[in-house]
This record gives sequence, C-alpha cells and structure tokens, in this order.
Amino acid sequence: MADLPPRFTADLEDTLHIPHPPADQATGTGSSSSSVGSAASRSTPRRWDDPPEDEPSAPPPENTTTMVFVRTCIVSSLHGPEIAHLTYTPTDTHLAAVVHTVGNAGFNPQGPYTVAVWSARTGARLARLHVSSVHALNVNGGFAFKPGVADMIVACPFLYPFARPESYDHRSGCLPPRLEVYDLGRRERLAKAEVPVRAPVAWSPDGTTLAAVSVREPSRVVVLRLVAAAAASASGGGKGGGKDATTRVEVGPVLMGHVDEVTQLAFVPQWAADGRLVQGALVSAGRDGFVRVTDVASGRTLKKIEVGGRAAPGILRVSPDGRLVVTVWGRDVVVWWLDSGRVHSYSLHSVRQHEGWPLCVSPDCRYLVCRTEDGFDVSDVETGKFRGELAIRGQPITSAAVNSDGTRLAVGDYKGGLQMFEILTP
Repeated sequence: MADLPPRFTADLEDTLHIPHPPADQATGTGSSSSSVGSAASRSTPRRWDDPPEDEPSAPPPENTTTMVFVRTCIVSSLHGPEIAHLTYTPTDTHLAAVVHTVGNAGFNPQGPYTVAVWSARTGARLARLHVSSVHALNVNGGFAFKPGVADMIVACPFLYPFARPESYDHRSGCLPPRLEVYDLGRRERLAKAEVPVRAPVAWSPDGTTLAAVSVREPSRVVVLRLVAAAAASASGGGKGGGKDATTRVEVGPVLMGHVDEVTQLAFVPQWAADGRLVQGALVSAGRDGFVRVTDVASGRTLKKIEVGGRAAPGILRVSPDGRLVVTVWGRDVVVWWLDSGRVHSYSLHSVRQHEGWPLCVSPDCRYLVCRTEDGFDVSDVETGKFRGELAIRGQPITSAAVNSDGTRLAVGDYKGGLQMFEILTP
C-alpha cells in the first residue's frame, strides 16, 4: 500500500466503508427504533469487517434444553469388555448387558459371552453368574427378560460351547444352537433345549411363549412354548430339558411372513384389532423393509407396513398400551399407530443440528437416545425435537437404556464403563 499513489489509496479505503441509509429510510417499514438509534448514534461509518450491531439474544427454539441429567453413579473400568444390549430389568431394580467374558483383548466374535448384571441404584455388579450346572450363564447376540417378574428370569440363546467336543460338526465348522432360561435371583437354570433358534428373542406378556429367529432360515420366526416339567412329563411331550431343568421348551409354529432376515422382535402387550382384543400378537421387522404384526396362534398377518429403509432395522419398541410401534432404520425413525394405522416417519438429518447415532428408545416410546461425538443426547420420538444433551469424556458410548417410567438413564461404553443418570424434566 505504501508504493501506491495517494489518490488510489484513498479510493481503496472508501470502498471498504459501508454507509448507513439516511434517517428517513431507516425509519421505514420493518425497521425497529433500536436499530435506528444505533445507526444515528454511530459517529464513524461501518466497515466490512465490523461485528454485527445486534447479536442474537437466545438460541433457536429447537435448541432449548428441557431435560437435565444428574449423574448418580459411575462404574469405571479401564480394560473391561464392551457393554452391548444394555437394558433395565422389568422391575427397574437392575441393569443387564451382554459382555465378552475375556474383554476386548483376544476378542472372538463367536464368544464366549455372558450377561453382566449391576444394581440400578448402587452400580454394584453381581458376581459372575454360575448356575447349578457345569456351565456358566451363556448368551450370544441378545437376551430377553420375562415381563413383570422380580426374580429376573432371562432367556438366552447361544452357540453350544466346547464342553462336548463330539457335538462339534467339523465338516461345516458350526456349533449347534441352544436356548437356556435362567433365574438370576435364585441362580439356577430353569430350562435348556437344543432348538434351532438365535437372537433376537422376545418374551410374551404372560411369560408362556418365546419367539426367536430361526438358525436355518433367518427370515423365519420360531415360536417356543414353555411348559412346566411335571406337566410335560405327564403328557409325555416336550423335547429339551435336563436333569436340573424345571421347564420344558416345546417348538411351536413357524412364522414365515418375511422374505429377508428378521432383526427385531417384540410382543404387543394387548391390542384391539377389528373390535377384538389380541394378546398373542408379535411385531417383527426385517431387512426386507417390512414391519409386520402376526397372530402367533394362527400365524396370519394382522397388519403390515413397508418402510423400505436403506439400513436394517436396529431398534424396535412397542408402547405399554400396545398402540404405538417405533422402529429405527439407520437414521430414519418410523412411528406407527396400530389403532388408527397412521404412519409418521422422518430422518434424523432433517431434525437435528448435530450428527447422532441412535442407541435406544425408552419403554414408553417417548424418548430417543443418540450417541454424539461429545457424549449423548435425548430427543422426542414423535417429533425429533431436542430435549437435552450431556458431554462425556472418555471412551465412546456403545449402548444406552431408559427405565420403564422414563426417569433414569444408563449408558455403557467401549471399555466396560457404566454411568447412571437421573432425568429431570420441567
């Protein structure tokens, strides 16, 4: 600039100035008195790099926090196994999750896995759960708690361990599947059966029926009946069981509505369909893009919708009254009202200001918990509206769970750490 002619320098400086409008134009339609006063009181003209006169006074409404998280417990672990499938027990007294028994070091995708259980109040972990048999509690891919039972009865599908080498098929390289039912309160095994099923698994509201995906063909759902061992012995029926089992597992009908792998299962507590009350209805979601409601007794489809999501369904939740079904397909949320048939869907990209990865939907179908790059946040399921967020330092979050009344939240991380929070709302 020093080498430029004086006149050229002056002209260049003038182009950097932004003149204010005259006073008569500043008072025109749409201008506030405060902005007029600030323009009139400025003694020097504005430059292009001056900051704005009026900064925004508040964030936009979608960023308003209406939910606060108060940390109540921290369970730290430096080299523990990753916490997956975190959930509250039906009575909200404990938290349970799938963990690898040897941690993240020496990881084998085939297992062995087990169910870890913590107190939802103190965070104290129950000792490794050995039941009254030669095997510990095994699980692979997921589990299901029997509804409304304080003793924490859980159904666990898994691949049969190497305790019986003769059962290993060297030609196919496969391990036979097994389903076992444990009473975690009494630390005993209630049932075991070598049935061709795997996770996901769902338990009916009355506790007499299980549904699980077929090992032979993952697009099919196998229905299993649980019968007391004494009754099964008297009738001479029921395959499966053992010397320490008190319940027989009987293979029932096979549901074949899907044409691709079923990834999510859940029973409807109760639902009025065509004027009649249906209690044995099963909701399933699969890679074929369909969500189906099937009558377990007859095997007939009661309702269905086609979502056609680009990603497989990763979350399915049915409301306690059986009227609402929420599914999450990657970053697409689909809300389906069974009583009216209305369907509402939206993409998380369109309702969020920051990227999020869905972790869970609360049991009452009100909240969606997402992992973020800083921690986690919670939004409304039906609208996607932001409710609250929390930054957490350390390992990335891998799973989350909300209790039955939506007042407590727990998150697990990649190194086995667990944090519990109380949810405060207005």
